[in-house]
Amino acid sequence: MSDFWDREVIDKQHVNWMAIPEVRLYINGLIGNGELLWPIEAFEKYLRGRTFDRALSIGCGSGALERELVKRGMCRSVDAFDGSVVSLREARQQANREGLGPRIRYFASDFNRPVFPEAKYDIVFFHQSAHHVAKLEKLYRAILHTLKPDGMIYMDEYVGPSRFDWAERPRLLRTHREIYNRLLPLLRTVDQLLPPIQADDPSEAIRSSDIEPQLNIGFNILFRQPYGCGILSVILPNVRLENLDPATLDALIEEDRKAPAFYTLIAAKPKRGFDAKIARARYWLEPKLKRMTSIRRIIRG
Repeated sequence: MSDFWDREVIDKQHVNWMAIPEVRLYINGLIGNGELLWPIEAFEKYLRGRTFDRALSIGCGSGALERELVKRGMCRSVDAFDGSVVSLREARQQANREGLGPRIRYFASDFNRPVFPEAKYDIVFFHQSAHHVAKLEKLYRAILHTLKPDGMIYMDEYVGPSRFDWAERPRLLRTHREIYNRLLPLLRTVDQLLPPIQADDPSEAIRSSDIEPQLNIGFNILFRQPYGCGILSVILPNVRLENLDPATLDALIEEDRKAPAFYTLIAAKPKRGFDAKIARARYWLEPKLKRMTSIRRIIRG
């Protein structure tokens, strides 16, 4: 997985469809309920001036979020990690160029094998990284361990169908294919729209549909703002954007408004007391029970 992300920094292959100006305006309007707000601006507005001494950023990539948090004064210091050493080098260099190096510490780690100190952080950030986590229970349990009693967790995430949902439930793609097939041939890069399962990144959307259900076990939701993209995220990566006219893009955005949201902002706080003990026990036990069940099926099978 780290090889994939190292390559993406050097030779980016992803289609950054969210950067299309009209799409960005649409997303920011949903985030702000009519007011145009970037995700971090919506969270900042929710906080009403609250700041954090020490933050942890999980799956930081090239470091844009951490720099923004420090520059806005939302966090006094940030520890941030990623599995891609190339991304970390770029993040560190850019932070130093902007004079933020002393306040941001970058290190390499694997979020599927989390080891965090006890009660160290005031807030934990995810920015499009949780949907790459296979061992959500282990990571959430570690976050409960490392957050201070009044700490928070922030997510800006894809929470739509996982790669296995797409593979096992072909009907999920029916509406997307109907819309895609109505596009002019000069716009389509493939003859038949395929499930958005990225073969060269096996971590992509590995358990995305479990992110919120598992979060709810150990955390109380404070703030949740879906921002659509249930149609756009599947179709636009397969469109020749240089040929995309404004009328067609507007029509796709209108289709997106009618579809379930695949992306959302979430702020939550850790459960405490007996509820926290139950959550930790569930995070530890339930994956083991699932593995035992899978083994039994294989043996019987």
